[in-house]
Amino acid sequence: MKFTCSTKDIAGAVGAASKIVNAHSTVPILSNVLLSAGDDAIRVRATDLEVTLEHVFPGEIQEPGSVTVPARLFSGYLGNLPAGIMELSGTPTRASVKCQRSNYDFHALPADEYPPLPASQKGRSFAVDGKRFREGINATIFAASSEEARGAVLMGTLLEVSGDQITMVATDGYRLAKWHTNLARATDEEGTIKYIVPSRALAEAARNLGGAETVEITALGPAGNQLAFAAANTSIVVRLVDGQYPNYGQVIPAQFDRSVTVNTSALIAGLRRAELVAGDRASMVKMSVANQQLIITANSDTTGNAYEELEVEQTGDDLTIAFNARYLVEILNHVDAPQIKMEFLGPLSPAAIRPSDEPEGVRQMYVLMPLRQ
Repeated sequence: MKFTCSTKDIAGAVGAASKIVNAHSTVPILSNVLLSAGDDAIRVRATDLEVTLEHVFPGEIQEPGSVTVPARLFSGYLGNLPAGIMELSGTPTRASVKCQRSNYDFHALPADEYPPLPASQKGRSFAVDGKRFREGINATIFAASSEEARGAVLMGTLLEVSGDQITMVATDGYRLAKWHTNLARATDEEGTIKYIVPSRALAEAARNLGGAETVEITALGPAGNQLAFAAANTSIVVRLVDGQYPNYGQVIPAQFDRSVTVNTSALIAGLRRAELVAGDRASMVKMSVANQQLIITANSDTTGNAYEELEVEQTGDDLTIAFNARYLVEILNHVDAPQIKMEFLGPLSPAAIRPSDEPEGVRQMYVLMPLRQ
């Protein structure tokens, strides 16, 4: 194979693809990216067998063909090239690059050993606004579990699609994130469709597709166990998590009997300071609501005592409740609103956190389990 292309185009494509590659893979070919040239376009593909990314960009093709090169090494090299035009020629065992006065040879592996593209049989599909897609992912996936011991289901994020609505849900058993919006194009399927997508894959989808006007989402394969996210010249195919997602509705109290509305940044700052004193593994802080005030306290035998006082809008009875400060701060950091509303049912019941004013067409809510005092 042989082609010429912009150094900027190929550096961006290989850089994005290299983030998919598993650096600890025991299969050598999976440490490489696949470069394919044909039909006046160059395709860069990477996979870890769970997530597959392909990016297409223009180039001049002298000899069509394919080659695989080490992902991290090649990405690092391309990232240090000046803007301009480069030439790449490849054989089953070598890739040679020329750019201005720079000439490099990279060891390659045969392209025919690279895993094929996932199943192309298409099923149900729908589309979501690119900006909303990115916002929804960023607002939820942080709440998914990062511990393999808790299982793949909780490490995933639930996409729940019904008509022209989509809901994203993530939970690790201690906190829950829920985000809801309208689709740009509705599915023609009746009823509710549920997909459990690995949260890491959604993060890559947001990074690579979130700037697009619209993201097309399509189920693939005869069993519909893969999901393709596509926009412009980039597509990501994800193997879905097989399992039953927890009934998250059971975690959310049907109603609350008291609430506070408070300045978001002031609450974050107070919690961060109190957490420094709390210091233990649970980062426990107590929050007492009375007389239109929220008092945050933390105590430690080794560091001292913390006391923060904030003015709030209070409804309902007084309350004292304890939370993991780190979890609460992380939730608040994902609420893009000057004020938040916290709703309570009692000191041992889950609390709900939402923006006091939500953007039109978006509903966002978090649920956090309290700590025993």
